[in-house]
Amino acid sequence: MLLQLKDIHTSFTNSRNETFDLLRGVSLDIEEGSITALMGGNGSGKTTLFNIISGFHKNYSGSVIFDGHNLKRLPPHAIASLGIGRLFQGGQLIPGLTLLENLQLGAPDTNDNRPLSSLLKPHQTREADLQKKNKAIESLIQLFGEGNKYLDKLYDDGSSFSYGAQRLLSLARLMIGDHKLLLLDEPTSGVNQQFFDTIKSIITQIASTGKTIFFIEHNTKFIRDIADSCAILSDGIITEHCPTDNIAWDVAKPLSYNTLIKQLFHEQS
Repeated sequence: MLLQLKDIHTSFTNSRNETFDLLRGVSLDIEEGSITALMGGNGSGKTTLFNIISGFHKNYSGSVIFDGHNLKRLPPHAIASLGIGRLFQGGQLIPGLTLLENLQLGAPDTNDNRPLSSLLKPHQTREADLQKKNKAIESLIQLFGEGNKYLDKLYDDGSSFSYGAQRLLSLARLMIGDHKLLLLDEPTSGVNQQFFDTIKSIITQIASTGKTIFFIEHNTKFIRDIADSCAILSDGIITEHCPTDNIAWDVAKPLSYNTLIKQLFHEQS
Protein backbone atom coordinates (compact mmCIF):
# COMPACT_ATOMS: atom_id res chain seq x y z
CA MET A 1 0.00 0.00 0.00
CA LEU A 2 1.25 3.49 -0.79
CA LEU A 3 -0.68 5.17 2.04
CA GLN A 4 -1.88 3.56 5.27
CA LEU A 5 -3.97 5.37 7.86
CA LYS A 6 -4.04 3.43 11.11
CA ASP A 7 -6.47 4.24 13.93
CA ILE A 8 -6.35 8.03 13.54
CA HIS A 9 -7.90 9.92 16.48
CA THR A 10 -8.15 13.68 16.97
CA SER A 11 -10.32 16.02 19.01
CA PHE A 12 -11.09 19.73 19.14
CA THR A 13 -11.91 22.16 21.95
CA ASN A 14 -14.41 24.89 21.10
CA SER A 15 -14.69 28.45 22.41
CA ARG A 16 -16.73 27.22 25.38
CA ASN A 17 -13.87 24.90 26.37
CA GLU A 18 -15.87 21.85 25.32
CA THR A 19 -13.86 19.01 23.82
CA PHE A 20 -15.32 16.73 21.19
CA ASP A 21 -13.93 13.85 19.16
CA LEU A 22 -13.76 14.51 15.43
CA LEU A 23 -11.91 11.42 14.21
CA ARG A 24 -12.43 8.33 16.37
CA GLY A 25 -10.26 5.68 14.76
CA VAL A 26 -9.91 6.28 11.03
CA SER A 27 -8.20 3.40 9.23
CA LEU A 28 -7.85 3.27 5.45
CA ASP A 29 -5.45 1.82 2.87
CA ILE A 30 -4.79 3.58 -0.43
CA GLU A 31 -3.26 1.45 -3.18
CA GLU A 32 -0.55 2.81 -5.42
CA GLY A 33 -1.93 4.00 -8.77
CA SER A 34 -5.52 4.15 -7.52
CA ILE A 35 -8.06 6.98 -7.54
CA THR A 36 -9.95 7.05 -4.24
CA ALA A 37 -12.79 9.41 -3.35
CA LEU A 38 -13.52 10.46 0.24
CA MET A 39 -17.10 11.44 1.02
CA GLY A 40 -18.71 12.65 4.21
CA GLY A 41 -21.04 15.28 5.58
CA ASN A 42 -19.98 18.84 6.34
CA GLY A 43 -17.82 18.90 9.46
CA SER A 44 -17.14 15.17 9.36
CA GLY A 45 -13.35 15.71 9.39
CA LYS A 46 -12.39 15.14 5.75
CA THR A 47 -10.15 18.19 5.43
CA THR A 48 -8.72 17.58 8.90
CA LEU A 49 -7.74 14.09 7.75
CA PHE A 50 -5.95 15.59 4.74
CA ASN A 51 -4.24 18.09 7.07
CA ILE A 52 -3.01 15.19 9.19
CA ILE A 53 -1.60 13.37 6.17
CA SER A 54 0.18 16.47 4.85
CA GLY A 55 1.53 17.57 8.24
CA PHE A 56 -0.56 20.65 8.97
CA HIS A 57 -2.42 19.05 11.90
CA LYS A 58 -0.18 17.43 14.51
CA ASN A 59 -2.56 16.86 17.39
CA TYR A 60 -3.57 13.29 16.66
CA SER A 61 -2.88 9.72 17.68
CA GLY A 62 -2.45 6.77 15.37
CA SER A 63 -0.07 6.52 12.45
CA VAL A 64 0.20 7.68 8.85
CA ILE A 65 2.52 5.52 6.75
CA PHE A 66 3.42 6.78 3.28
CA ASP A 67 5.68 4.75 1.01
CA GLY A 68 7.20 3.10 4.08
CA HIS A 69 7.74 6.38 5.98
CA ASN A 70 5.98 7.22 9.25
CA LEU A 71 4.85 10.84 8.84
CA LYS A 72 4.00 11.44 12.51
CA ARG A 73 6.69 13.99 13.40
CA LEU A 74 7.56 15.34 9.96
CA PRO A 75 6.83 19.00 9.04
CA PRO A 76 4.76 19.74 5.92
CA HIS A 77 7.74 20.58 3.70
CA ALA A 78 9.43 17.27 4.56
CA ILE A 79 6.23 15.35 3.84
CA ALA A 80 5.90 17.16 0.50
CA SER A 81 9.48 16.23 -0.38
CA LEU A 82 8.60 12.55 0.06
CA GLY A 83 6.14 12.88 -2.82
CA ILE A 84 2.80 14.18 -1.51
CA GLY A 85 1.17 17.09 -3.35
CA ARG A 86 -1.86 18.98 -2.08
CA LEU A 87 -4.66 20.94 -3.72
CA PHE A 88 -6.33 23.05 -1.05
CA GLN A 89 -9.78 24.59 -1.24
CA GLY A 90 -9.95 28.00 -2.91
CA GLY A 91 -8.36 29.68 -5.90
CA GLN A 92 -4.76 28.72 -5.06
CA LEU A 93 -2.72 31.06 -7.28
CA ILE A 94 -0.63 33.50 -5.25
CA PRO A 95 -1.37 37.19 -5.91
CA GLY A 96 1.70 39.24 -6.76
CA LEU A 97 3.31 36.33 -8.61
CA THR A 98 2.90 35.79 -12.34
CA LEU A 99 1.27 32.65 -13.68
CA LEU A 100 4.73 31.36 -14.65
CA GLU A 101 6.09 32.02 -11.15
CA ASN A 102 3.07 30.29 -9.61
CA LEU A 103 3.58 27.23 -11.79
CA GLN A 104 7.31 27.11 -11.10
CA LEU A 105 6.57 26.74 -7.39
CA GLY A 106 5.47 23.20 -8.17
CA ALA A 107 8.75 22.19 -9.78
CA PRO A 108 11.35 20.29 -7.73
CA ASP A 109 14.10 22.62 -6.51
CA THR A 110 17.42 21.46 -7.92
CA ASN A 111 19.29 24.58 -6.82
CA ASP A 112 21.94 24.46 -4.12
CA ASN A 113 20.12 26.11 -1.22
CA ARG A 114 23.25 27.12 0.69
CA PRO A 115 23.75 30.86 1.29
CA LEU A 116 25.30 32.74 -1.67
CA SER A 117 25.05 29.67 -3.91
CA SER A 118 23.18 31.69 -6.56
CA LEU A 119 26.06 34.19 -6.59
CA LEU A 120 28.81 31.59 -6.61
CA LYS A 121 27.15 29.39 -9.24
CA PRO A 122 25.08 31.75 -11.42
CA HIS A 123 25.16 29.46 -14.47
CA GLN A 124 23.83 26.53 -12.45
CA THR A 125 21.07 28.72 -11.01
CA ARG A 126 20.06 30.02 -14.45
CA GLU A 127 19.98 26.47 -15.80
CA ALA A 128 17.73 25.29 -12.94
CA ASP A 129 15.38 28.24 -13.47
CA LEU A 130 15.19 27.49 -17.18
CA GLN A 131 14.31 23.86 -16.43
CA LYS A 132 11.47 25.01 -14.16
CA LYS A 133 10.16 27.35 -16.84
CA ASN A 134 10.26 24.59 -19.44
CA LYS A 135 8.41 22.19 -17.13
CA ALA A 136 5.73 24.81 -16.50
CA ILE A 137 5.23 25.39 -20.22
CA GLU A 138 5.25 21.66 -20.95
CA SER A 139 2.53 21.07 -18.36
CA LEU A 140 0.31 23.74 -19.93
CA ILE A 141 0.77 22.24 -23.39
CA GLN A 142 0.19 18.70 -22.14
CA LEU A 143 -3.04 19.63 -20.35
CA PHE A 144 -4.47 22.31 -22.61
CA GLY A 145 -2.86 21.72 -26.01
CA GLU A 146 -0.51 23.59 -28.30
CA GLY A 147 -1.22 27.31 -28.56
CA ASN A 148 -3.54 27.34 -25.53
CA LYS A 149 -4.53 30.72 -24.11
CA TYR A 150 -2.51 30.32 -20.92
CA LEU A 151 0.77 30.40 -22.85
CA ASP A 152 -0.03 34.03 -23.72
CA LYS A 153 -0.69 34.83 -20.06
CA LEU A 154 2.48 33.52 -18.45
CA TYR A 155 3.33 36.95 -17.07
CA ASP A 156 -0.16 37.89 -15.90
CA ASP A 157 -0.67 38.21 -12.16
CA GLY A 158 -2.10 35.10 -10.50
CA SER A 159 -5.00 37.14 -9.10
CA SER A 160 -6.17 38.08 -12.60
CA PHE A 161 -7.49 34.57 -13.31
CA SER A 162 -11.02 33.46 -12.52
CA TYR A 163 -11.69 31.04 -9.67
CA GLY A 164 -12.30 28.16 -12.10
CA ALA A 165 -9.13 28.92 -14.08
CA GLN A 166 -7.11 29.01 -10.87
CA ARG A 167 -8.35 25.53 -10.00
CA LEU A 168 -7.22 24.26 -13.41
CA LEU A 169 -3.85 25.96 -13.18
CA SER A 170 -3.29 24.71 -9.64
CA LEU A 171 -3.73 21.17 -10.96
CA ALA A 172 -1.22 21.97 -13.71
CA ARG A 173 1.22 23.10 -11.01
CA LEU A 174 0.80 19.78 -9.18
CA MET A 175 1.51 17.92 -12.39
CA ILE A 176 4.94 19.58 -12.58
CA GLY A 177 6.02 18.22 -9.21
CA ASP A 178 7.61 14.86 -8.61
CA HIS A 179 4.61 13.55 -6.63
CA LYS A 180 3.54 9.99 -5.95
CA LEU A 181 0.31 10.94 -4.16
CA LEU A 182 -2.01 13.90 -4.77
CA LEU A 183 -4.49 15.02 -2.12
CA LEU A 184 -7.25 17.04 -3.81
CA ASP A 185 -9.71 18.88 -1.57
CA GLU A 186 -13.00 19.30 -3.47
CA PRO A 187 -11.44 19.92 -6.89
CA THR A 188 -14.79 20.72 -8.58
CA SER A 189 -16.31 22.86 -5.82
CA GLY A 190 -17.68 26.18 -7.09
CA VAL A 191 -16.83 25.70 -10.77
CA ASN A 192 -19.18 25.75 -13.77
CA GLN A 193 -19.79 22.82 -16.11
CA GLN A 194 -17.02 23.80 -18.53
CA PHE A 195 -14.40 23.84 -15.78
CA PHE A 196 -15.96 20.71 -14.26
CA ASP A 197 -15.36 18.74 -17.46
CA THR A 198 -11.83 20.11 -17.86
CA ILE A 199 -10.90 19.29 -14.26
CA LYS A 200 -12.16 15.75 -14.80
CA SER A 201 -10.02 15.47 -17.93
CA ILE A 202 -6.94 16.85 -16.16
CA ILE A 203 -7.22 14.47 -13.20
CA THR A 204 -7.69 11.56 -15.59
CA GLN A 205 -4.53 12.60 -17.45
CA ILE A 206 -2.58 12.93 -14.21
CA ALA A 207 -3.75 9.49 -13.08
CA SER A 208 -2.64 7.99 -16.40
CA THR A 209 0.96 8.92 -15.50
CA GLY A 210 0.80 6.51 -12.55
CA LYS A 211 0.22 9.03 -9.77
CA THR A 212 -2.07 8.01 -6.92
CA ILE A 213 -5.01 10.31 -6.27
CA PHE A 214 -6.99 10.67 -3.04
CA PHE A 215 -9.68 13.32 -3.27
CA ILE A 216 -12.53 14.82 -1.26
CA GLU A 217 -15.69 15.35 -3.27
CA HIS A 218 -19.44 15.81 -2.85
CA ASN A 219 -20.35 15.51 -6.53
CA THR A 220 -21.29 11.87 -6.96
CA LYS A 221 -21.29 12.09 -10.75
CA PHE A 222 -17.66 13.18 -10.66
CA ILE A 223 -16.82 10.33 -8.29
CA ARG A 224 -18.62 7.79 -10.46
CA ASP A 225 -16.78 8.98 -13.57
CA ILE A 226 -13.18 8.91 -12.30
CA ALA A 227 -12.79 7.07 -8.98
CA ASP A 228 -11.84 3.43 -8.56
CA SER A 229 -13.26 3.33 -5.04
CA CYS A 230 -15.21 5.46 -2.60
CA ALA A 231 -14.60 5.76 1.16
CA ILE A 232 -17.26 7.15 3.50
CA LEU A 233 -16.25 9.13 6.60
CA SER A 234 -19.08 9.21 9.10
CA ASP A 235 -19.22 9.45 12.91
CA GLY A 236 -15.45 9.79 13.01
CA ILE A 237 -14.59 6.53 11.25
CA ILE A 238 -14.49 5.06 7.76
CA THR A 239 -17.84 3.30 7.68
CA GLU A 240 -17.51 2.00 4.13
CA HIS A 241 -14.85 1.60 1.45
CA CYS A 242 -15.90 -0.12 -1.74
CA PRO A 243 -15.31 -0.06 -5.50
CA THR A 244 -17.42 2.53 -7.30
CA ASP A 245 -18.63 -0.29 -9.54
CA ASN A 246 -20.48 -1.70 -6.52
CA ILE A 247 -22.66 1.40 -6.27
CA ALA A 248 -25.84 1.64 -8.37
CA TRP A 249 -25.27 5.19 -9.54
CA ASP A 250 -28.26 7.00 -10.98
CA VAL A 251 -26.85 8.58 -14.14
CA ALA A 252 -29.81 10.90 -14.65
CA LYS A 253 -29.86 12.16 -11.07
CA PRO A 254 -26.62 12.22 -9.03
CA LEU A 255 -26.97 10.65 -5.59
CA SER A 256 -26.96 12.83 -2.51
CA TYR A 257 -24.56 11.90 0.27
CA ASN A 258 -27.40 10.64 2.49
CA THR A 259 -28.86 8.54 -0.34
CA LEU A 260 -25.45 7.03 -1.05
CA ILE A 261 -24.99 6.11 2.60
CA LYS A 262 -28.40 4.45 2.74
CA GLN A 263 -27.74 2.54 -0.46
CA LEU A 264 -24.35 1.25 0.68
CA PHE A 265 -25.62 0.06 4.03
CA HIS A 266 -28.75 -1.43 2.49
CA GLU A 267 -26.65 -3.43 0.03
CA GLN A 268 -24.44 -4.72 2.84
CA SER A 269 -27.37 -5.81 5.01
